[in-house]
Amino acid sequence: MFPRLWLLGLLACSFVNAEYYNTKTADKDFLLKQKKVYNLLYHVSQPAEINYTWYEEGQKWDIEANINLYSNPAAVKEFLYMYKNSMLPRGEVFSLYYPYLLKEMVALFRLFYYANDFETFYKTALWARNNINEGEYIIAFYNAVIRRQDTKFIQLPPPYEVCPYLFFNSEVLQKSHHASLSDLRETSGEYKTYIFRANYSGWYMNREYYLENKLNYFMEDIGLNAYYFFFRQSFPFWMSSSEFGFQDYRGAEYLYGHQQIMNRYYLERLTNELPNLEDFDWEKPFYAGYYPTMTYQNGLPFPQRPEWSNFPSYKYKYITDIKDKESRIMSAIDTGYVFGNGTTKYYIYNEDGLNILGNIIEGNEDSFNQRFYGSIDALGRKILGYNLEPSSKYKILPSALEIFSTSLRDPAFYRLYKRIVDLYYRYKMHQTPYNKDELIYPNLKIESFSIDKLITYFEQFDTTISNGLFMDAQKDDKLPLIKIRQPRLNHKPFNFHITINSDKAMKAAIRIFLGPKYSSHHKLYELPENLKYFYEIDNWILDLNAGLNKITRNSQECFFTINDQEPSEVFYSKLEASLYSDKTFNYYERIFGFPERLLLPKGKKEGMPFQLFLYVSPVSTEYQFTSRIWGDYKFDNRPFGFPLDKPLDNFNYDGPNMLFKDILIYHKEEFDINITY
Repeated sequence: MFPRLWLLGLLACSFVNAEYYNTKTADKDFLLKQKKVYNLLYHVSQPAEINYTWYEEGQKWDIEANINLYSNPAAVKEFLYMYKNSMLPRGEVFSLYYPYLLKEMVALFRLFYYANDFETFYKTALWARNNINEGEYIIAFYNAVIRRQDTKFIQLPPPYEVCPYLFFNSEVLQKSHHASLSDLRETSGEYKTYIFRANYSGWYMNREYYLENKLNYFMEDIGLNAYYFFFRQSFPFWMSSSEFGFQDYRGAEYLYGHQQIMNRYYLERLTNELPNLEDFDWEKPFYAGYYPTMTYQNGLPFPQRPEWSNFPSYKYKYITDIKDKESRIMSAIDTGYVFGNGTTKYYIYNEDGLNILGNIIEGNEDSFNQRFYGSIDALGRKILGYNLEPSSKYKILPSALEIFSTSLRDPAFYRLYKRIVDLYYRYKMHQTPYNKDELIYPNLKIESFSIDKLITYFEQFDTTISNGLFMDAQKDDKLPLIKIRQPRLNHKPFNFHITINSDKAMKAAIRIFLGPKYSSHHKLYELPENLKYFYEIDNWILDLNAGLNKITRNSQECFFTINDQEPSEVFYSKLEASLYSDKTFNYYERIFGFPERLLLPKGKKEGMPFQLFLYVSPVSTEYQFTSRIWGDYKFDNRPFGFPLDKPLDNFNYDGPNMLFKDILIYHKEEFDINITY
């Protein structure tokens, strides 16, 4: 009797498979382009010393004589005018937040972008690799590869291999420069390999004195910082939608993307017993100090900021400016209207309102009024970096906040973006809240929701940095590999197990959020107070059958996540093996993503309580999200963060299609990240 009932129950259930990102097999044309792109980012600082053949080929290219090979002659002439009248010299520091340097980089990017075909682009890039400042070249080149049609889904080396000085502290890089004197040698296939152990900033400081250092393993994670670098290349603030055809959510993605980073950071603060971020006043001392032990490629040190320090007098003019801009944006949120460049006013409590608001806060090229609203993003970075004013247009010393690859390392980043995300919340609270009928779907019922045991740990990871170091040319062209070994947060793979009862066959969207259960003072959070701290770890569409549907979703399938990229030497070897043999070479139709290993906060040895929120809703309209960086993905046509983006009072989120789940996250201490070497 019992076996029969069990079998009948099993037959009534449908097992629903998860959706994966597609892979493609590269053809020879793709392989040749891929190889050339990697070559163009190989030892950018030493084009003549490392491969003289490429250097000669680049020097032979005459841009002006081949102007007919570019689809936008005006862009070519603009670049040539700048180049002939001096540009940022090679070896100098570059940052996007200095208008003159930004203008030069944009001119170079447009030169790359408007090359008629890949061969013209390649020759132009070879020439620029020899003659243009390395920082300008790298940013322009990355963006050109991301956006040109003939380089679609061509993979780019991780930025921490190309510019290691933006990801690692100077003491370990100093050792790396003298690798030939080291005994730390290993054999890695055909390469001579040197491995240097590294820790995070502040490991030699009194950590009881400065608690922010407890988060260095997270803020300085190279995968997280590489993610933020690519996040800011998704819709660069210096590009306009009219020229490059951006989708109409760039401003909304800017705000929601930063809110997600902030919420993930907040969970890491909780796991380290740190309180909520404090507010700050532009007129009073700033709490969070920052002591980077980093240097730029030319030896200049990154600026420091002492704790509880007053803002320098040379920042006063920017403080006056940002206070005005913040006041204008808050007025726009409260009145519901944004001023355009003329007398036009734009209402922002409509479908496009959040996008408009995000654009004016970032101050990007789609802002309706850059002169009036400026960029509180850029101004905040300029003030909080505490760096000195440039002595000339080419003698700059950017702070960590003014370089995307280093922004997340500075505790001030999170204070600034708390301020910006608070504007996002202010806007959301002014919107008409959802009513219960918009959230509850009686025809969908979550019967069960469970998750495997969640365990985090630190693992040692080797990063190849030789490409970003000055190297002596080798007779056999086999440069040694220099690697940095560093402990990083990871978690054991886990599965979500979900059972949903649907009264009919339908498409449904499933969202999973992770958030806090208790505050840093061990006080139980109450709804809706804690909902703004939840971050979205998965969101996908699937076909439900009538009746019970059993769903298993693996952590590695979570949307927009990615595993660590292969080291360039491994990737390049596979590329060549496929190019010169019958071996296949597969690639994903995306370039980067959020590090999958950082889905979970560290947790505690005894287990730390958090909450998952599961929400299921019917899909009436599918929206095709398209990105060269993150890949293509289908969503239902709901706002970012739905249904938690506009929390309801007097509602416990207890409908049949939604469920809170208490969980514990355990940390297995295999390594001590504060060990000194």
